Amino acid sequence: MATKKKKRPAPRKKTARKRLAKQAKKHARKKAVKRTRKKAVKRTRKRSAKRTKKRSAKRTARRAPKRTVKRKKKRPARRKTAKRKTAKRKVGRKVRRKTARKAARKPVRKTVRKKKPARRKASAKRRVAARKPRPAKLRPAARKSRKPARRKKPVRRFPKAPAAAARKPVRGFTLRRLAARLGPTIKPPVEAYSGNKPYIFASYSHKNIKEVFWCIRKLAESRFRIWYDEGIEPGNEWPEEVGRALTGCQLFLVFMSPAAMESRNVRNEINFASSENKSMMVVMLQPAGLSEGMQLQIGTVQFVNKDEMTDTEFLEKMKKVLDPALRM
Repeated sequence: MATKKKKRPAPRKKTARKRLAKQAKKHARKKAVKRTRKKAVKRTRKRSAKRTKKRSAKRTARRAPKRTVKRKKKRPARRKTAKRKTAKRKVGRKVRRKTARKAARKPVRKTVRKKKPARRKASAKRRVAARKPRPAKLRPAARKSRKPARRKKPVRRFPKAPAAAARKPVRGFTLRRLAARLGPTIKPPVEAYSGNKPYIFASYSHKNIKEVFWCIRKLAESRFRIWYDEGIEPGNEWPEEVGRALTGCQLFLVFMSPAAMESRNVRNEINFASSENKSMMVVMLQPAGLSEGMQLQIGTVQFVNKDEMTDTEFLEKMKKVLDPALRM
């Protein structure tokens, strides 16, 4: 006969109360562990603090010398009994009564101020002696200082200048006076041409700058390419820049006047242009007699007398004479 296996009973489900009880026990154990740890940490901190105090006390004791201070022994306080207290009270009452009786027997005395005796009048001898000045008391000699006394430097006194040599007061510096000396500043009318196309080279004296700049402006307005000495950049050498501009120009234009005749730069530029076989043209700003050397160089060149024409006539003549290839 085959034996049947007995079925195990199914595990009972845990109730909610048991679960809560288990959780409470776990929570209580954790709290207890935390408390014990905190207590252990506090103990270790206290011990470390005590050790540090002892060490610091030992160090201070080593450094500071030992001082023995004698302390007075306190006497033991007496015990006050009831009998002594009563006896002291009685003695105090008797003393008070006696003092009160004595004060009643003694008569009250009025305090009277004594008058001071009148001063005797000084005799005639004493009066005279009082008027005489007394000799001053001798003071003790001051100690000599170790440091040597500094000598004062003698003050230099120069003799006064005579009234005739006195200078007149000089006037102060002002921009107006400086501008009046230098004359009115004239700005360049147009930027000088810089390029490879054919252009005009203008040679002139700076004393005729007003008339020359007017001519340059009018030629630039009619779209002519012009180079003049305002086109030299700062820092460059002046003669080399002028030589380059002269070699590259197509027309050499000279503004002639008595001031230009005397200028060395204008003469040098004319000599260089004639040596390079440049086509030349002369504009007479003012009537000037040419020297023999100038007649050799400029005698065969075309002249335009500006001083004999009006402004409009001069401009029309220049437009006709100048090559149209020099225009923009």
